[in-house]
Amino acid sequence: MPVPESSVAIVIPAFDEEAAIEEVVRSLKERFVDVEIIVVNDGATDDTEEIARNAGALVINHQMRLGYGSALTTGVRNTTREYVLFFDGDGQHSADDAGRLIDECDGYDMVVGARTARSHTPFLRKPGKLALKWFSDFLAGTRIPDLNSGLRIFRRETLMRYLHLMPSGFSFSTTSTFAILKSRRRFKFIPITTRKRQGKSTVRKWRHGPKTLMLMLRLTVLFSPLKVFLPVSFVLFTTSIVSLVIDITLGGGGVGDTTPFLAVSSLIVFMFGLLCDQVSAMRREKYD
Repeated sequence: MPVPESSVAIVIPAFDEEAAIEEVVRSLKERFVDVEIIVVNDGATDDTEEIARNAGALVINHQMRLGYGSALTTGVRNTTREYVLFFDGDGQHSADDAGRLIDECDGYDMVVGARTARSHTPFLRKPGKLALKWFSDFLAGTRIPDLNSGLRIFRRETLMRYLHLMPSGFSFSTTSTFAILKSRRRFKFIPITTRKRQGKSTVRKWRHGPKTLMLMLRLTVLFSPLKVFLPVSFVLFTTSIVSLVIDITLGGGGVGDTTPFLAVSSLIVFMFGLLCDQVSAMRREKYD
């Protein structure tokens, strides 16, 4: 059953989006009657603020640029609606897709618009996205149709529990996905199609890509540490066995320094994993 529009706020982070923000706001106002539309002006240097306000959005200003994640956080904290939908301000999302997410969000903590193959993706980003997808699926232990889609809706009460974990930059979407999946909340992915963005993207693949990979690793250690520590411990233990066999067969029966070092390292990593898993369990009890 669709939730009422009066229970939904749409948060639009915007930095120098004067080329698209008017069309974005007006398309949402034409599609929805009672939805609250919040544009968070993240220190724009152009006319984003004035255009968004004239189009009918509630505009909240950052005096300086704080980042994509900070803009979303500001929007979440400045609404009291039950559900919060994130909608990019660059014109790539459609109001109809936002409506589909709203129609499907009842009973879920997060519903994400998963971009299909027909969606626009810059060619140079495709290899990085494939590598990111493989790594995220491995760490999450499940297939994630779209890790960092900017079109998603949350139950605000649930998101507020994890807002302290959210970064200020572009990794907000990735972090929120992992937080919901790893905490075993109810989630759903709905296929959407995105258009080519208007204006210039501020995402830098060589800078943000490695940061995203490291972030996923940190989040996995935070929520499911054994997913990281056990494979490392297994590799060290297996290598120590191989080293022992080599020592016995080629070293005249003596055991070199490498073999016990690897074996002890395997044990230490395993014990660290158990310790982190207990800490993670206590953290989940506190926030869940």
